[in-house]
Amino acid sequence: MTVASTPRRRLARSALGVAAVAAIAATTVLSGTAQAAGPTYLTDMRTGQHATYDRVVLDFSTGVPAYGTTTTSGLENCGSGKPITFPNSAAYVELDIASAAHDPNTGQPTYTGPRTVVTNLPSVTGYAITCDFEGHLSVGIGYKSNVREVSTSILTNPSRVVVDVKR
Repeated sequence: MTVASTPRRRLARSALGVAAVAAIAATTVLSGTAQAAGPTYLTDMRTGQHATYDRVVLDFSTGVPAYGTTTTSGLENCGSGKPITFPNSAAYVELDIASAAHDPNTGQPTYTGPRTVVTNLPSVTGYAITCDFEGHLSVGIGYKSNVREVSTSILTNPSRVVVDVKR
């Protein structure tokens, strides 16, 4: 499996790189560029199934914040330390995002959907907000062993980060 960042930027595929991703529990593998001029907040998350990949989409209020990803063998809630798992997951990717799922001035949620979702997709097993604290948002995505590549891209109008999990 390789992990790639787009637009048009990919990590080199090598036996050493694949072994490193499989062997290391947590390695930062890519990052996005901040597109938002000011504070932006998570407003929605959803999945979609396509012929050769599953997609997880994170919508943001006003521009796409800076983010990075980490491939890991497990997820945990940043507040409690309790593990977050999804059935049939072989690995996880966690997005570390310079954003929040709530308005820090009012404390009101900007994302009102479920914090943890188990999916029935061919590759994605589920997703969860693993942390939403002091302008730091983390979202974890579980996936099965049939995955050959995970890539991210930024889309605008509306502002979103797209994670494609390719079979």
